[in-house]
Amino acid sequence: MRPLLSLLLASFLLTSPTWAQPASLPPLTVETLFTTPTFFGESFQGGRWADEGPVLTYIDTDRATGATHLMRYDLTTGERTRLVDGTTLRKPDAPDGRQGGLIAIEEYAYSADKATLLLYTDSERVWRYNTKGYYYLLDVESGDITPVSDRTAGFQMFAKLSPDASAVAFVRDRNLFHVDLATMTETQLTDDGADGGLINGTFDWVYEEEFGLRDGFRWSPDGRYLAFFQLDESATRPFTMIDNRAFYPTTYTFRYPKAGEVNSEIRIGVIDTQEDNATTFFDTDTWFEGGEETEYLALMDWTPPDAEGASQVWMVRLNRDQNDLDLLYGDPATGAITTVLEEQSATWLDVETGFSDLDLAKITYLDGGERFVWRSDRDGFNHLYLYERDGTLVGQITEGEWDVTAFNGLDEDAGLVYVTATKESPRERHLYAIGLPGTDDAGIVTKISTRPGWHSINPSSDLRYYLDTWSDTTTPTQVSLHALNVDGTLAGTSLTTLVDNARLRSTMAAYNLPQPTFMQVPGADGQPLEAYMIRPSDFDSTRAYPMLFHIYGGPGSQEVRDRWGGIERIWHQMVVDSLDVIVVGVDNRGTGGKGKAFKSTTYKRLGVLEAEDQIAAAEHLSALPYIDANRTGIWGWSYGGFLVLNAMLMGDGPQTFEVGIAGAPVTDWRYYDTIYTERYMSTPQKNDAGYTEGSPVTYAANLDDERQDLLIVHGDYDDNVHVQNTIVMVEALQDAGKQFDFMLYPGQAHGALYGQAVHYFTLMTDYLAEHLAASTDDMAMGGT
Repeated sequence: MRPLLSLLLASFLLTSPTWAQPASLPPLTVETLFTTPTFFGESFQGGRWADEGPVLTYIDTDRATGATHLMRYDLTTGERTRLVDGTTLRKPDAPDGRQGGLIAIEEYAYSADKATLLLYTDSERVWRYNTKGYYYLLDVESGDITPVSDRTAGFQMFAKLSPDASAVAFVRDRNLFHVDLATMTETQLTDDGADGGLINGTFDWVYEEEFGLRDGFRWSPDGRYLAFFQLDESATRPFTMIDNRAFYPTTYTFRYPKAGEVNSEIRIGVIDTQEDNATTFFDTDTWFEGGEETEYLALMDWTPPDAEGASQVWMVRLNRDQNDLDLLYGDPATGAITTVLEEQSATWLDVETGFSDLDLAKITYLDGGERFVWRSDRDGFNHLYLYERDGTLVGQITEGEWDVTAFNGLDEDAGLVYVTATKESPRERHLYAIGLPGTDDAGIVTKISTRPGWHSINPSSDLRYYLDTWSDTTTPTQVSLHALNVDGTLAGTSLTTLVDNARLRSTMAAYNLPQPTFMQVPGADGQPLEAYMIRPSDFDSTRAYPMLFHIYGGPGSQEVRDRWGGIERIWHQMVVDSLDVIVVGVDNRGTGGKGKAFKSTTYKRLGVLEAEDQIAAAEHLSALPYIDANRTGIWGWSYGGFLVLNAMLMGDGPQTFEVGIAGAPVTDWRYYDTIYTERYMSTPQKNDAGYTEGSPVTYAANLDDERQDLLIVHGDYDDNVHVQNTIVMVEALQDAGKQFDFMLYPGQAHGALYGQAVHYFTLMTDYLAEHLAASTDDMAMGGT
């Protein structure tokens, strides 16, 4: 590896005279950003809405005693009331055998009559989240505490009270259990769950990572049935990671289906808790028989009771390519399946929840259960449709050349649906009300949020109020309470500010960092692409500045947003002023906020059009008189790391980008998981040419190491984008006789850029100072 600049030189550059540092504030360095609270703003304590009104409940931790109190917070008056005193929550089964260990509340759920409170504590991580722990029942009136199950039997997962609070169900060791609360009798409902075999009521690695599924069972509305997912991972292949930090290295093995490999089999069953726990499985054609035409069950829940009081299990089924989707109903009494509707696409259909801007479920029933709201991009943009319970289309609720990005609720009495959407601009998010089909205001769109920028909406349970988490590129996040529809008046009126981040706003004003400017630049096909540019505070249009691109660029993502950018954005602003460079972000084809055609144009060709667009944008901007066309860099992490490599190596990339930093890159989509990869690429068996064309390994020999400097970074305990990707790329570069730089982060997972933030961002700052910011002569003069 070629040497980096010394820390002494890096420190000099970070305090160079080109930057007017406020005397009363600490120097702006990587350490200041990541190890001090200077640039970390306030956040709202959160909580969950009460049944009515502008009231939240939340967990408050007493740092001195460790007690966790359950609080009630009236947002309009500011009054806070303690509902549960955490000092009284003592475990009757303390792990050390003695009475008295406090229950630290991590999650909680009331029974419908508010007489019983289910508490979750002592959790540990499974895959991404702490989803295994222990549950206790609190009798709200008496204060009595009862363990749901014997702690010595092992962790419990996803415990849920039945609708009438007569029972609790939970998952342990991949099996479902039932506890009768009248007798505290525990019954094991399934007995076939096992590592490497069957999974009941929860999911394998890839279903959690790519469909956002963890909790895999649901009570029926009448409390009689438990519907649950069952997976069989026995045919999937294990993947082993090695931790080399131990004296004798240790290994961790888990099931990880790579593109084109075998997935877990999956089906949905119902357990009748009133008929000897008899189990019936629905014949969804996904269990060892359907082939690629019926591969996944991606969503499941119960319909509301119909006029006769009966509920059915609704399920969303997908083929392996995820472009053919069925909504199914299953009768819990007979196991019969009915297809309610089918959706098809020439590319793919989004059903992912929880990990993207599309923060809305695929299906939402109206209170009466006779109609439901369905999300689809069938007309070219993501919109909502209204259906009868049986799948008969009533009408399209939202329409236009803009995307609905969140479904915020439906008020049947007012005849309105509330959504967050891109109607103003793909760079912004706003709240709108739209009249339902069949009402006088059908299709009429009313904009409720007012300030330009990015609004994340959290409506109250009764849809009378909402929390608005708002920011723009220059304003740190603010949280305010608003009236939504009070007494028939659709207002959006701000009632109170809950978080204003005044301290951080004052800090940012004192540092006076350069701000992004939005623009559009032409892509490789001439199509305008959203972009931003950050220029030095003392920008001089007669000078020629180096240019640094920051990229992610994956399907549906957005880098260019009128939203507070946090610590990473501040680091960019620091680099702009300290290294005298211009930072640019460009949303290439395939990104979100601009409709289906723009997003899906990269279908079966991941990495190709995106790289072409980044190259075209760099060439366009390099023609500006204040850009030094011979000093252009690019950096990104994960999908962004993948695109850094392609942008540097494909087409005109070697003549366009002189410096690149690729973090945790996918280097061949054959090494990534099935559900994500095949959604956009199909399988390697059907699209071998597309996988090869999009792989930077294919272009390793194109690295011009006489003029290009490349740094590759990876954590060696990355269970998501395995370090195997980087190993394969490193070998290809070595076989081609190319010189490059490499940094490994031992024991770090996919979030190594923040797990080792100080080291990583210092590494990048130094690398850019040495290879991009200035010539040797210029650096000797302090970066001028």
